[in-house]
Amino acid sequence: MVCIDLFRSFQSTYFLEKLMEQYNCTYEIAEATNHFFEREVYNFLRKWVDNNGDRTFFQFDQSLDVYLTNEALRDFFMTTEHPVQSLLSDRSIAEHLGRGSRLVYFDPLSGDPLLAQTEQRIYNLARRMDSELMHVPFRSIHPNKQTDTGDPLSITSYPKDSEEIRYNSGNHFSSRPANSNVFDEHSKRCTAKSGGNLHVFVKYGFLEDRLADVMQVTAELKSEGETNFQFFVIYSRHSPTEGHFGVSLVVMDPLCPDFPKRVLVCDTLLKELPMHPRWWNHFVAEYSNVFGDAIAGVIEDLSHPLQKVNIKGDDPYRHDWNCPYYAASMADALAEIVKNSSELILNGSLAQIHTAMKSIMSDYYEADCQIKDRVVIQQINKLKRWDSGSELVKELIAEASRKSSYGL
Repeated sequence: MVCIDLFRSFQSTYFLEKLMEQYNCTYEIAEATNHFFEREVYNFLRKWVDNNGDRTFFQFDQSLDVYLTNEALRDFFMTTEHPVQSLLSDRSIAEHLGRGSRLVYFDPLSGDPLLAQTEQRIYNLARRMDSELMHVPFRSIHPNKQTDTGDPLSITSYPKDSEEIRYNSGNHFSSRPANSNVFDEHSKRCTAKSGGNLHVFVKYGFLEDRLADVMQVTAELKSEGETNFQFFVIYSRHSPTEGHFGVSLVVMDPLCPDFPKRVLVCDTLLKELPMHPRWWNHFVAEYSNVFGDAIAGVIEDLSHPLQKVNIKGDDPYRHDWNCPYYAASMADALAEIVKNSSELILNGSLAQIHTAMKSIMSDYYEADCQIKDRVVIQQINKLKRWDSGSELVKELIAEASRKSSYGL
């Protein structure tokens, strides 16, 4: 076991990362770093109390040590205008909250990260403040499952018949800010591939909205005299009635801007081709609303069986909400194929395109194009969820550093 004193000598994230790589982030190492973090927050709050000792809420019938350990963080959040950014102005606190996934130990059953008690309180209190700007996705407990000071409530206190949601990390972590965080992250990465006759649409809204954009862009290109085929990769939710994420690739000919030359749709619930996923009718309906009923005979199913790593009958904690990550991987693959082999998209068979996607989607497929073991996929998505939250923390750190005397 690595002693705590060793970590005190390595306050730089660089050295922590190297140490974690060597020990593969064991439970003991994570406990040691969490202990160090607890001391840093304790010292931060002690300074805060010293600078605000005249405030009436500091009059309490307990020792200062007990107050700093149990209730000070809650009061700090209640009385500070930007509590998370204020905490992130402390370099040691910022480095811990912004650490990468390889510096975190995850419970092998629930998939939950091992957080310091104070760290969990920070995420929970930030969420309870009802500000999306302070809400770090995938790391907080729903407000009605928290204590007053931000600790998770015991599952024994949950309502009756709630066993199905007690360990479900989809329910445990999902929230509107989490979905927005993941969507924004993928938007930056996927849309960066756009260029030439490749258009990558990752925008808020639904599939029908993006298909209307396809029609508009194609009509504009026709008026400009464009004659080359245009390829549109769409990453979106299906519809207001069905919010599941999916991906489409629409090939348009500017000379015939009212109807696609080819349409490929990708879902994540398919066992094997050519069976349609249960969202198929939503794909067809959205396309029909824009291009007419005849489009139903053009749409081709290019789905991948990624969501089937979650098998019916599993314990609830197995059912994570990972479709945004699957969809991003599919969108990236289709964009790469368009850039490097557009002829395959125009004239290749479904099987050929499907195989080409697998060879690019190395996060979910082996080198021989066989889908990775479901446990491996769950681990990959677990790390992606943590890193999605880290991206937001880094943005908050950057904002905090602009307001402080140092830069991270």
